[in-house]
Amino acid sequence: MRFLSSRLSRILLRFPLSLTLGMAALGAAIARLAWAGEVEFTGPGFSVLSWLLLIGSVVAAERLVGTRWALSTAAAATAGGVVLAWVLLSAGAALGEPMSEEALTYQPWTPSVTSAALLMAVSGHLRPASRRTLRWIVVTAVAALLLTTGHASDVSRAIAAGLGFLAGTVGHGTVPVAGWRPSAQARWRSTLSSVLLVVASALALVAVAPNATGPLVWPCIAVDPVVAPVAAVLLLVSAVLVWRGRALGVILGASVLAAVAVVALTELVVLPALDGTLGWSDLSTEEADWQFIILLSAAVPAVATLVFALGAQAVLRRRAPLPTEADRERLRSVLRSAGDGTFAHMATWRGNSYWFGEDGSAVAYRVRDGVAFTVGDPITKNPAAAVRAFAAFCNSGGWTPAFYSVHDDAAAALQTAGWARMPVGTDSVIDVPDFTLSGRSRQDLRTAVNRAGREGLSASWTSYADVAPHLRAQIETLCAGWVDGRQLPEMGFTLGGLNELIDPEVRLMLAVDAEDRVHVVTSWLPRYRDGVLVGWTLDVMRRDPKAMPGAMEFTIVSTIQHAAADGLPIVSLSGTPLAAHDGDTCGAFTLRMKKVFEPAYGFASLERFKAKFGARHESLWMCYPQPMQLSVIAPALLRTYMPSLRLTSAIRAVRTLA
Repeated sequence: MRFLSSRLSRILLRFPLSLTLGMAALGAAIARLAWAGEVEFTGPGFSVLSWLLLIGSVVAAERLVGTRWALSTAAAATAGGVVLAWVLLSAGAALGEPMSEEALTYQPWTPSVTSAALLMAVSGHLRPASRRTLRWIVVTAVAALLLTTGHASDVSRAIAAGLGFLAGTVGHGTVPVAGWRPSAQARWRSTLSSVLLVVASALALVAVAPNATGPLVWPCIAVDPVVAPVAAVLLLVSAVLVWRGRALGVILGASVLAAVAVVALTELVVLPALDGTLGWSDLSTEEADWQFIILLSAAVPAVATLVFALGAQAVLRRRAPLPTEADRERLRSVLRSAGDGTFAHMATWRGNSYWFGEDGSAVAYRVRDGVAFTVGDPITKNPAAAVRAFAAFCNSGGWTPAFYSVHDDAAAALQTAGWARMPVGTDSVIDVPDFTLSGRSRQDLRTAVNRAGREGLSASWTSYADVAPHLRAQIETLCAGWVDGRQLPEMGFTLGGLNELIDPEVRLMLAVDAEDRVHVVTSWLPRYRDGVLVGWTLDVMRRDPKAMPGAMEFTIVSTIQHAAADGLPIVSLSGTPLAAHDGDTCGAFTLRMKKVFEPAYGFASLERFKAKFGARHESLWMCYPQPMQLSVIAPALLRTYMPSLRLTSAIRAVRTLA
């Protein structure tokens, strides 16, 4: 009991306005106060949902900007919305406008009026992409209610949302946008999705809002009551597809909108004109006004269809372009100039598409399920400018950009722009001039080197093309045998295999005994800066099951010593997936992933192995526009690494491994 009272006290101190509002809602429900609910809709469920939305909005506002600001903004925007709505509608009613007269017969405030104001105000304190999404949701919902029910509260809601927008923009400061703006294609997708959702909402709401008088009511009433819910669902589905840039959504949405427009014009204009009921003689002024409104409303679906047709081509998601030989030559030129990143040479691998910036930068990426994953950092000397330009390019193509395995420079530029980021591992970098085998922590490495000398194991620095045929056959056997017997397939994307080590620019360090038996195969990717080789990045690691203990350590030490002899400053042991950043601990999700995938891929054991070399750790991040997109990005990333993996196979394998 003491624990509950203590916890309740802490919540009360943190969210006093939310708890007070919740108690007020409960009291209003008990007293059955009509003014406290969404009275334009039939049934109490809508009022309950409206109060829950309001309480959630207040909680969000209190958490982001504090109780005082939430209270003052909610009160000011709500009061301003109600008063201005009453003034505008009263002026319209005084001029004899029938819709204003009808709207004034309903209460000017409902809980959703304050919710709309607070959500618009709170949006100014979110990341740019999340901010735009929340504002789009609120504006679409407000427009749907205004055009459907047309009551005083709907006008109040629209004005209060506008005032909330002003409060969130200028009243308390906003999260910096840093010049990021959605492309024209993204704006078209938002607009057309809103059009579809507004019409779908109108078709659905006429069944639960019997007193609705908005402009969209008349066309929706003209649609058969049995057909209207089906049309609403189809429009909802097409809105989601249009948002994702799918051609099916465009075709489906245009077809349903056109059908609604034809029905509305037929029922409200053509048939009344044919049977003589559409006329202006013998009508009172009020009846003539209503008839004029109905005629105008009959054209609303047709206008919506026209707007949809104008933007249909712009919303379609593009396919990732296949690189040409000219693109590959251009990429190699950029790599020679600025390809000193850990994963830079992976850009040359098959399956990647290329984007080139005006400043000579380049980004290798792969598109999967509408998400464009970069292959590490942009290949450039100015990552801040490159990430902005590439993100705009993805936006115009209808893809969600995800900068994968980028280092701190690129991640910082994206975080400044309000992007979300999450750690995905570490890059183990060895500063070659400082590397030594002395010291207690290098005991395992010294043991491996000494044992290799005793057992006649030698290190061979070569390329795949220069390897003797009998050794090449063993290399191919080791690479193929690594996959055999595993529950999950070999990963690709940023993890190479036999196809990638064939590259003539890639070097191999082999551990070969006196009988020409290959114990270990490692491949190394070149890193260039200003046309000069500056280091190597470890890619493929394959070990014969009967190899000498410590053969892998010996091979990597030999590579570092070879780099030192060539005067190279850097050798990277590449990224370690799911490894914690320095000074941090793995979260529960990362620990669970380590446990699940360790039997198949050995991420944790790989992390322990690399620790033997005393490398410094550079953080690797995945950056994406807004947190809510992670549910789409995560499965797309899994399919990018394992394109052949089926969902059922993945579930079965994960269960087996876990």
